[in-house]
Amino acid sequence: MLFHVTATHTWESCIGRMMAEGTVSREAGTEGEKWVEGNDDVKVIVAGGYQSAHRYYAVVEADEYAQVVLLFNGLMFRGDVDILPMTDMIARRKELGNWGK
Repeated sequence: MLFHVTATHTWESCIGRMMAEGTVSREAGTEGEKWVEGNDDVKVIVAGGYQSAHRYYAVVEADEYAQVVLLFNGLMFRGDVDILPMTDMIARRKELGNWGK
């Protein structure tokens, strides 16, 4: 199943800002973006950042919603994370025999 994820934080909770100020380590920043690699349960298909808005976007694939929640758990402590199930419209169109028509 596909999920669209939007994760937003504020400048106050921005790890990038904290690293620049020296209030958190570089390791904290590296760990904060580890979700980009996915894990055994969640495949990250697309990951992008819109840094000036303190926002990440991702499309991920997993069997269950709870698996996605666990992957993004660290970001949930810094701001809002929206995880929305998506229909794969390409696969749907092909399955219905409408591809190319």
